[in-house]
Amino acid sequence: MKRNKGFTLIELIVSIFLFSILVFVAGGSFVGALATQRRALNMKKVEENGRFIIELMAREIRVANPINTSNSTCPGPSVLSFQHPVNGAIEYSVSNNQIQRRVGGVNTIISNPDVMVSRLNFCISGNSTGDDKQPRVTIILGLSSSSAQSEAIDLQTTVSQRVLSD
Repeated sequence: MKRNKGFTLIELIVSIFLFSILVFVAGGSFVGALATQRRALNMKKVEENGRFIIELMAREIRVANPINTSNSTCPGPSVLSFQHPVNGAIEYSVSNNQIQRRVGGVNTIISNPDVMVSRLNFCISGNSTGDDKQPRVTIILGLSSSSAQSEAIDLQTTVSQRVLSD
């Protein structure tokens, strides 16, 4: 008798089924890795934009004339106005989930359109007459990506003003 060599139909179906399961698992892992990569990229963009915003504000606050306010509670106001020695009156505020910088009546959006600002507060302390404390402003900033795959982050820093007493 002659024996035929080859695969039976059942062996072929089982091998195709096992191969399909392996491809499905590998594809799912790849899609999950891509989603994680996108989320990490969005969070990096949010963090970089937040650091840029805080650094821009800090540079101007450091050299500003003393910021006066009667309210020193935290979280403080969501609008900060002060006199800059070179640029004049500067105001920071939030409008439509974007941070605006107003100089000389001209509004400029300084946050990335892909980043949503959920919180902006300023805590001002050390500026009362006779308290002998260094004036300082604490900036509290809440940000998230405009994409649905992102979580919110909060950034906070305290900036001391460079006020030299005579």
